[in-house]
Amino acid sequence: MSENESMDIDPPTSPLSAPDNITVDEPAAQKQPAPADSSISSVVSNAANNSGLTVELHPLTLLNISDHYTRIKMQQQIQKPQVIGALLGTQSGRDVEISNSYELSFNVVDGGHVIVDKEYFTTKQEQFRQVFPHFDFLGWYTLGPFPTPDHIEIHKQLLEYNESPLFLQMNPHEIVTSKNLPITVYESIIDIVDGQANLLFIKAQYKIETGEAERIAVDHVAHTTSGEGTEGSSLIAHLTTQGNAIKMLHTRIKMLHRYLVDYKKGDIAADHDILRQIASLCNRMPTMDGDEFREEFLTARFPDNSISDSWLKLT
Repeated sequence: MSENESMDIDPPTSPLSAPDNITVDEPAAQKQPAPADSSISSVVSNAANNSGLTVELHPLTLLNISDHYTRIKMQQQIQKPQVIGALLGTQSGRDVEISNSYELSFNVVDGGHVIVDKEYFTTKQEQFRQVFPHFDFLGWYTLGPFPTPDHIEIHKQLLEYNESPLFLQMNPHEIVTSKNLPITVYESIIDIVDGQANLLFIKAQYKIETGEAERIAVDHVAHTTSGEGTEGSSLIAHLTTQGNAIKMLHTRIKMLHRYLVDYKKGDIAADHDILRQIASLCNRMPTMDGDEFREEFLTARFPDNSISDSWLKLT
């Protein structure tokens, strides 16, 4: 089996589900249904894409975007969170390979305009270059059914880092009825309208590429999300056990807190043995949260970190 071969996976029914077969090589003649909102016509060109650009998308990028969306949705408790991230990979001529991604920090100013945190972007890009020196910034991603003028404004902010960045948009609310993923990749072009140059998006063809390691990982996630008992992931079982232990701990802490409240109100008699045990437990908390404890814990748990720090100090 070759190290880098095409993989066909069925589209997930949700952003987190990992498909078994993906076929995402969109034919040039295939047209997506146009949304009823007329704003799409102002930012997406209907012309045929003859640029010859070939985009290869790795499953890791899709999993990162799905994870980003799910975490923000659960943390903020909103149905349609706003997420923005950067796409990384390599480019050779007109062949682009998107291999990884990371989240971008941004601020929403008056009027709902999104301003990308350039300092965060620069720092994150430098950190990735240290680990993946051959990866370049290729574009960015967000969520939504179709591009809007707001996406054009964000795109313009990233032109200083790539003269022609790609734009990947995932629609997590799309009901998938075909073998195509709810993902669209766009290139940016300059179109002359009424004598003025306007930045527009134009759809680009893409296909899913995967290596052997990614194939194994996707297969593992697919079995994890399938819900089949014997084929489920051991990681899910471990996290479930941890979650149940935390819930039990939280319940017992609430019970101790309730006991102290009732004792303070005089509703129950004092049990000095219980009070001493609670006091002993509370006295241990500052020790566990102290800098010395944290340093000793990290050194004992991750000895390689201390070795690396010592080596850096010597060099």
